Amino acid sequence: MNTIIKITRADLARKTRSQLAALFQQASLAVSASQSDLNAAQSALSMIDQELTRRGPAP
Repeated sequence: MNTIIKITRADLARKTRSQLAALFQQASLAVSASQSDLNAAQSALSMIDQELTRRGPAP
């Protein structure tokens, strides 16, 4: 099953921390499961990481 993860920074800004964590896990699984979606998954991981960094530590 090939699932391309398409997200934008605006999408991420509206997500909760738990939603971001779930997206990060989904993108991580996509990286390990399919080389065809590797670029999209790596891009998603990077954008999620940047959003979490922008928010700072969890309270």
